[in-house]
Amino acid sequence: MKKNIALLTGGYSQEYEISVKSGKVIEQHIDKGLFRIFPLIIGKEQWIFRDSAGSEFPVNLNDFTIQLPEEKVKFDAAFIGIHGTPGEDGKLQGYLDMIGIPYNTCGRATSALTFNKFFCNEFVGRAGVNVANTVYLHKRDTSDPDAILSITGLPCFVKPNSNGSSVGISKVHSREELLPAIQLAFESDEEVLVQEFIPGVEITCGIYEKNGKPVVLPLTEIISHKEFFDFEAKYSGYSDEITPARLSDELAEECRHISLMLYRRLNCRGVVRFDYILTPDEIPGKRQFYFLEVNTIPGLSEASIVPQQAAHMGISLNRLFTDLLTETLERYR
Repeated sequence: MKKNIALLTGGYSQEYEISVKSGKVIEQHIDKGLFRIFPLIIGKEQWIFRDSAGSEFPVNLNDFTIQLPEEKVKFDAAFIGIHGTPGEDGKLQGYLDMIGIPYNTCGRATSALTFNKFFCNEFVGRAGVNVANTVYLHKRDTSDPDAILSITGLPCFVKPNSNGSSVGISKVHSREELLPAIQLAFESDEEVLVQEFIPGVEITCGIYEKNGKPVVLPLTEIISHKEFFDFEAKYSGYSDEITPARLSDELAEECRHISLMLYRRLNCRGVVRFDYILTPDEIPGKRQFYFLEVNTIPGLSEASIVPQQAAHMGISLNRLFTDLLTETLERYR
């Protein structure tokens, strides 16, 4: 008997449109022979299901069901495809935990921790992984450029603490640019980070679980045609992704080892992507990985990085989504 799957898209953040696009790709590639897919648009005012005819039906949030003319649909699991809040920060996970609905992502505590870049950096640093020197700022505080730059130096990056897709991020080259960049980041979040610039190449590693065991995907090297890998570079074709990354076997294995350790230490579930900067080879044997962030709901369109990595292993989107949903349902048996 087919399982009823609620596909959650939309959300409250600047990544709404990206989430809706990802949802359409997920819906297209989920195995219809195994699952009945119900795309739900998550908004602040209401959650709705829109059928193929365009009719809209509200979600009953008391029991997470939808009443259709011919039946009342009860869901067996949720596939969360929301980038940003409330899908990536633990809010949806907490609701689904209370309702008792299995879902395909990390749990609420892990999601909340990893969505907060400062807390996540602190955790990862204590796990022994290199992280950039960072200054945490709150909107209520006064920013002191000299004090900040004494820790981060120039150039440095300014970014919202809890946001995805590099929205509101700036690369700062001078003291005069710092405060305007901080103000820009505060437009997206009440908390902002200023981080030292780590030169090097960006490397990313995807991991998911199948039959209770991790599947570590091939690494990807990201080459931005802009100054850094910002929102436009990610979603408007201003970057190249090379899979597998052009690394020695030793460096590739080191990156996989770090990523797998963090996947376990952070208690991750589902598909997760870890991003790093690998420093230049200026001193032979001294290249190091610096942790950037972890994406607990990475992009899942055909052009996104994790599907590229999976395709290199011969894993289609259909198989990847089937693996994720099968693992989700098995975990809650």
